[in-house]
Amino acid sequence: MWCYHDYVARELNRRISGDPDVPWTEHFRRRVSGRVFRKALILNCGNGWVERDLLQRGLIAEAVGVDYAEPLLQQARAAAGDLPVRYYQLDTNTAAFPEGDYDLVVNFAAAHHITYLDRVFRELCKLLPADGYFVSYDYVGPHRNQYGTRQWLAALSLNRRLPPHMRQVMRYPHLLTMKLVDPSEAVHSELVVPMTRRYFHIVDHQHMGGALAYLVLTHNDRFWNAKPEEQARWLKVIMDADADYLRRYPDSSMFDYILARPNKRSLEQTTQLDAWTREEEEREATAQRNNGLYYRQTLYAVIFYRLMSTGGAIKRRLMRRNQ
Repeated sequence: MWCYHDYVARELNRRISGDPDVPWTEHFRRRVSGRVFRKALILNCGNGWVERDLLQRGLIAEAVGVDYAEPLLQQARAAAGDLPVRYYQLDTNTAAFPEGDYDLVVNFAAAHHITYLDRVFRELCKLLPADGYFVSYDYVGPHRNQYGTRQWLAALSLNRRLPPHMRQVMRYPHLLTMKLVDPSEAVHSELVVPMTRRYFHIVDHQHMGGALAYLVLTHNDRFWNAKPEEQARWLKVIMDADADYLRRYPDSSMFDYILARPNKRSLEQTTQLDAWTREEEEREATAQRNNGLYYRQTLYAVIFYRLMSTGGAIKRRLMRRNQ
C-alpha cells in the first residue's frame, strides 16, 4: 500500500501533526492532554493491530473490536494474547454494538465500508458520553473511487513524469467491477465527513491528501520493484506534487484525520432524525432497484470505457497514453 512506505508515512504524519516524527496516535494523545481512555470500541477491527497499538501505547485501558470477518477476528484473538481486548463478530451496518460504556470510538479505515452511515454514526453518538471522543483516520474520497476528471487528468500527468519502468498502469476504476468484487469498498466514502459533522463536534480535522499519490503509487509493482535510490528520488516528486495539489484544491483530500466529540443535541431533533432515516432507507432501496448503483457514472468513466470497448487500435492508443 502507498502509505506504508516510511517516506510516505512520515509525510502523512507531517500533514496531520506538523511533525514527520509524530504519528496520528501521538498527535491524538497530545490533543486529549494525555488522557487514558477507559474503554474503546474499534470499528471493523480486522486483525486487531489498531487496538493492540493503542493498548501498548497506554492510550486505552481496554478495548472491544468488532468485525464481520470471523477469520480476521480469529487472527486478532490469537495476536492479542493476554491483552484486555474482546472481539465480536457482527455486521457494523446493524449498529448493534456489544457491551457499551465506551468513552472512545476508533474508526481506522472502517467507515468507508459502511453502507448505513447515518444509522451507525447516530448510534455512536448515543453510545459515547458527552466527554467521549470519536477519532477517525479514513478514506473519504470519491464514492467507489469514481474520480473527477480534473483529479484523474492530474494523476495521469504526474504518472507520465515518472521513468517508463516505474509508471503506474492507469485504468479508470470500473464501477460495475468494483461493485461485484467488493460492494462495500468506498460504498459511501463521500459521506464519512458529512455524517461526522452531523453527529459530532469536530475539534481537529486534518487533510492528508492522496488525490495524486494514491492513484500513482497504490498497487504499482513497477514503482515498488525499482531500485531504492530511484524510489527515494521519485517519492519526493510524487509527494511534493500531491501536497501542491492539496494546497490548490483542499477539498480534494482523499484521506482525513478527524477528532470529534458527540453532539448530543443532534439526537433531540426527532423530526430531522426521522427524515434522515427515511432518506437513507430510500437511497438504499433505490440502489437495490438500480443494480446496486447509487450515482450515474462520471463523464470520464463513460468516455474511457466506451473507447476501451470500441476496438483494438483505439484501446492500444489509450492504454499507451495512460501508462
